[in-house]
Amino acid sequence: MTKDLNLPGPDTDYIATFGSGEPHTLFGHGFAGAIRDTRPFGTGVTGTKHFLHLPGHGGRPSPGPGWNYGQIAEALAQALTSTSATQALGVSMSAGGLLRLLSTTDPRTQNLKKVALVLPASFTGFSAEVAEANRAYLEKLRGPVASGDVESITDLMLSREPAGVAELLPVRAWTKTKAENLVDTDMSDGLGLALEIAVDESTGNDPLNALARFPGEVLVLTHEDDPAHPVEVAEAIAAAIPAARLEVLPAGSILWRGRHEVRRILGEFFG
Repeated sequence: MTKDLNLPGPDTDYIATFGSGEPHTLFGHGFAGAIRDTRPFGTGVTGTKHFLHLPGHGGRPSPGPGWNYGQIAEALAQALTSTSATQALGVSMSAGGLLRLLSTTDPRTQNLKKVALVLPASFTGFSAEVAEANRAYLEKLRGPVASGDVESITDLMLSREPAGVAELLPVRAWTKTKAENLVDTDMSDGLGLALEIAVDESTGNDPLNALARFPGEVLVLTHEDDPAHPVEVAEAIAAAIPAARLEVLPAGSILWRGRHEVRRILGEFFG
């Protein structure tokens, strides 16, 4: 068992493991996130829980500038293999990585029986409005990141939260930590990921058909009024996977206001 929750190293493939027995569940965080952010999602999940730090996070080196979902998917696939996980939960960036894996019928996903996609931020593309909002946000963010202006980064990040959530002191503290990580580590290599498409339909091997044929259970969980994770993206994913279950909670629910409901939903889904 990894003793330090925040800093599992290369000796454990940057994975912290807790619990015992079956099933084995892999948890992947979002951009600028960490294991501490995904740990609460495992509260109601039984068995062995594996919490991964993706490249560029938690002391794990960045793959270099210009991250894409293929890289995220590969890191998740390697973790699925090393943990023998039959269940997986991905938040935001990791949800996109799991979608990419399932859409390519990667053999390393063959043992997956249940997949939860929490706050998916990307699928096969964006509406013009969402794409422009993402571009504008990134342009505003690049300057403060380059100059190391943590307070301005924090304020920009909070501007994408509902007003009632952004005003909460724990939310500001959590967001400031994410801002500090952008300045103090090589995580800023991945800023452009917000413009990347998780499932690329141009490859010619019919990824949507592969998704539709995934034999396992899929839960798509999101909340309203979150421009970084539009409900329309979650709806499109659920529509592309016939057996998927879609849950849309009120604004601010998943990370802050509705944790008990989130734990109930995930506990029932994973069993």
